[in-house]
Amino acid sequence: MSEVGTDEVTRGRGPRHIRRIPGIDLARALAILGMLAVHVGPTDVDGPAGTLYGLTHGRAAILFGLLAGVGVSLLVASRTVTAGQARLKLLWRAAVLLPIGLWLQPLDHGVFVILSDYAVLFLLAVVALGWSDRWLVALAAPVGVIGSLGYLWGLLHLPDDFSRQAAQWGDPLTDVVHRLVLSGPYPLITWAAPFLLGMWIGRRDLRSETIRWWLVATGGAAAVGAWAASRALQLQWEEPTGVVTWARLAADDPHSQMPLWLLGATGSAVLVLGLSLFAADRAARALWPLVATGQLAFTVYVGHLLLLHWQRDALTSDEVGGAVLIVAGFTVAAMVLATAWRAVLPRGPLELLLHLPWLAGTRRRADT
Repeated sequence: MSEVGTDEVTRGRGPRHIRRIPGIDLARALAILGMLAVHVGPTDVDGPAGTLYGLTHGRAAILFGLLAGVGVSLLVASRTVTAGQARLKLLWRAAVLLPIGLWLQPLDHGVFVILSDYAVLFLLAVVALGWSDRWLVALAAPVGVIGSLGYLWGLLHLPDDFSRQAAQWGDPLTDVVHRLVLSGPYPLITWAAPFLLGMWIGRRDLRSETIRWWLVATGGAAAVGAWAASRALQLQWEEPTGVVTWARLAADDPHSQMPLWLLGATGSAVLVLGLSLFAADRAARALWPLVATGQLAFTVYVGHLLLLHWQRDALTSDEVGGAVLIVAGFTVAAMVLATAWRAVLPRGPLELLLHLPWLAGTRRRADT
């Protein structure tokens, strides 16, 4: 959601410098539009059109989490940013995103706001920055499995506490922590897995064609494999309707927090990232409006929540066709505004908040 994740360290004989990776911005824009589609239209309509429209449900948000991890690794890759400075920046981002997310949640938009959960991921990153590549990739899968098992145990034994209720401003602190870490729409216990994997991916050479093809191949294989495994297991472990049992482990329903959903959604995110890295380089001019939209991700995300709050009836539809028109209209408007803004200023209005403590120092250095 923040600008973290849009920069690349270019290595050479001279000093290293930071350059944006347009493919990451493109992937972030696709994630925003995917989430928008879920927020404004139906995700459970039968038929080819309904199935296609609902593809982003449960996948777009995971893409955000993966990109957050990628961005954290890129943030610390430059010699101009020490590990200590990176931790301060992540703490600041968490301090900005947490209250904004809690404040936005009770508005009348009908959306589970992800910003507060993003803040918790940045707090995790403060600790995980010092972990080796081996630890990041070794922990991602077990964390996801253990988190899924813990979430299912909560559904079985503490259903009132694991009701997928989002944290919001005014909730007791214990409820906020419980919902962000254990039981909310995007709990840390499961979402840490794609985030840690994203950190590991961010340490790879994302301009390498070999790495990009690896992302496409492994991401696609994971997505298809998880879907096939879920279909096969559900034939053996049919869960009674309306009853939560351990057979839920075979489910890959969007946001179920179960292992196969987590694997499939993460695989889809890796696939989209790989394809976005290719596409943004090969069609840079044509895709620039979408890239600019991804660079203003925080602003666009908050903006769409406020629009839904003010005009929810006008901006939602129970029909796939109507929802497609809404998404298309919002996409065009966002691209036009983002492109115009980026033609004048390097960061979006809300993105400035994420850099606020460092702007004065940057200006002083520029004046000397």
